[in-house]
Amino acid sequence: MKLRNSTFLMAASLIAFAAFAGEDYTMPSGRVLKNAYVMERKPNGVVVGHETGVMFVKYDQLPEKLSRQLGYDPEKCAGYEQAQRQAKNARQKQQAAKVAADAKFRKELHSRQEKYKIVELEDKIKATEVRIERLKMEIPKLEADSKDYLGKAVELAGDSGGGSTRTFSRGGIWSSSSTSNRDTNRQDVKKRFKAAKAVGEEYSSTKFRLRSYQDELERKILQLEQMKRQLKQLKKEQGATKEEKDGFFSKLF
Repeated sequence: MKLRNSTFLMAASLIAFAAFAGEDYTMPSGRVLKNAYVMERKPNGVVVGHETGVMFVKYDQLPEKLSRQLGYDPEKCAGYEQAQRQAKNARQKQQAAKVAADAKFRKELHSRQEKYKIVELEDKIKATEVRIERLKMEIPKLEADSKDYLGKAVELAGDSGGGSTRTFSRGGIWSSSSTSNRDTNRQDVKKRFKAAKAVGEEYSSTKFRLRSYQDELERKILQLEQMKRQLKQLKKEQGATKEEKDGFFSKLF
């Protein structure tokens, strides 16, 4: 019994596929399919191959006798097309939900990023303000140290430290002091020279730090003003966005 059914179905299939075999078929639109043949049957139509390509033809575009011969069943066709429409609608809804979810995520991400910008900018402003206060405390100290080092350097440079002593002899000739006094004077001069050199280096280092701190203070003050303006603008923009949202929802309720 099963063998007979299989043989019958195979025969029907061969007849159906032979319906278009090598024939020319004119579509309702007037288009002619040269050497048309059936490649695949579906519940609502057939895939037809022809000389210039492949196309799908619905059963209602075929003569009734031919469509029946190809296996057209109105109920199956209607059920199949309804299932196709439902699947298409489901895909469209799924795609729309995905698009909406992506848009919501991007919007929330943008909002978080904008809030983070404000928090980050506020932290930078606080750090800059702390640094400015520190510089304002350090600069006067460096100025005072610079003056002290300069005064010590001038003092050491102005003090000759003695030098050789000469006396007048009975013969009317000037004579130098003793050798030991000269050695002592040389050692004293060397010590003063080293001290003056050390003070000069400290003065140069302090002066360099002072100029660096003064330049940094000017830059930090300018940066602080710019960051405060930027923060004000960001808060203004976010405030405007929030007002727009509140206004929109207030109109709904």
